[in-house]
Amino acid sequence: MKRSVDWPITIFSVAAVFVFVFFMVRMPQPTLKFVNTLFDVTTRITGAPILWFVFIGFIACLYLGFGRFAKIRLGDGEPAFSLFSYCGMMICAALAATAVYYSFIEWSYYYAEPAFGLAPNSTDALEFALPYAFFHWGTSVQVIFVLTAVPMAYAVHVKKLPVLRVSAVCELIMGDYKHKKAIGKVIDVITIFSIVGGLGVSLGLGVPLISAGLGQIFSFEPNLVINAVIIIALASIFSISSFIGIEKGMRNLSDYTIYVAIAFIAFIFVAGPTEFIMKEFTNSMGVLITNYARMSLYTDPITKSGFPEANTIFLFTLALNYAALMGVFITKISKGRTIGEMVLACLIGISVGTWIMFAINSGFAMEREITGAYLLTKATTGQQGVFQLINTLPGGIFWVIVFTLISIGFLTTSLDSAAFTLSASATKKLDAQGNTNPLFRLFWCIVLTLVPLSIMIANGPFAAMKTLCIVLSVPFLIIIIFMVFGLFRWFIKERPDLDPTKH
Repeated sequence: MKRSVDWPITIFSVAAVFVFVFFMVRMPQPTLKFVNTLFDVTTRITGAPILWFVFIGFIACLYLGFGRFAKIRLGDGEPAFSLFSYCGMMICAALAATAVYYSFIEWSYYYAEPAFGLAPNSTDALEFALPYAFFHWGTSVQVIFVLTAVPMAYAVHVKKLPVLRVSAVCELIMGDYKHKKAIGKVIDVITIFSIVGGLGVSLGLGVPLISAGLGQIFSFEPNLVINAVIIIALASIFSISSFIGIEKGMRNLSDYTIYVAIAFIAFIFVAGPTEFIMKEFTNSMGVLITNYARMSLYTDPITKSGFPEANTIFLFTLALNYAALMGVFITKISKGRTIGEMVLACLIGISVGTWIMFAINSGFAMEREITGAYLLTKATTGQQGVFQLINTLPGGIFWVIVFTLISIGFLTTSLDSAAFTLSASATKKLDAQGNTNPLFRLFWCIVLTLVPLSIMIANGPFAAMKTLCIVLSVPFLIIIIFMVFGLFRWFIKERPDLDPTKH
């Protein structure tokens, strides 16, 4: 392991994370104020460019998925994973437990504080509530992942780059530029810091959800000790899965999670307000399609409500924070597939799966709210509210158990993919199967556990870590654009038979 691991990058990145954790713990309010100010300044400057990037990027993704270059095969041999496992691993890695939670509750945020100057808690606000959830978790977010993954996959599987590092792809594109190594080191540090911090926060936020579920099942009030035990238990699961490897570990874990999730939402669809869910889904897709361009480029410069900054721009920058993770992971599992297959599996596969989950879970929650059967918007906390909502289903406590298991499955598979990405981002050379050292993956599992555990025990503000990671992810906007231009330069130079300008 010593010769394959880039220890200077590893040590510096981990040290930077824990230095910031130290400041969060010792000076929580000044630290939170500083990163919030930094975030506000960053989003004011980069907000509109990010919206344009995602909007134009969607068109680029469609071209990559259906155009001439879609037929390029990524490496030799047959795909290692079935289409179900392939899409399932992508969905689990991209969504984690937070998206499963928000599939029930996010619509209520846009109902209470809607876009376009609509009256809060009005019929018009409710009309746009689910479409905005579709928009924020659908194809727009996948655009960022696709445009990161395609250049990486081409570099690794076609150009035979021996590492899975965003920095290595950029260095390959830069050619003989003399400062490329220094730039690559900076990219590595930002990548590792963002992933460790972002996934540490995901674990810190996912634990209260799981704790609330267990509390309802076993009738106890969640506390610090219980949350710490849950973190350690979850760490054991994703550490074992990571150590075993993606082929035997994460694939099985994600498959079982997706199977259970399908059964869960299918039951809600059948036992819940089926007609309302179908109509709300259809109506919401219509609203989304009709208003897609308006949602994509909405900046609200007149009334300055702050909706785009707090929601759309925030979530797009959060996706940029996960861009390296998803790019590396999708590249790893895509050998043997064509570019078109990879693009459509990510762009369409993840989006459709997400839309179905949000449509059923949100439709169920909305119908309960409208009829007064259960007021999710009046719940003491969102986590408790979701489990209390699920408990209104026939056989309620059983489905509370199922949802808790689903949350555990999504969270652990996401952290499993993060451990692989982190190990790849600090590995000098992969083995013959394209894997990193299992002990090094285990090292990153420990780091991913210690970060949220330290913050939670010290009662530090998780929001500070999350906000700083999002700010640091903004440079990925430039990195992704650079990689995409490099990709098309490779296409034109190396695949003249597929270059549309030659026909």
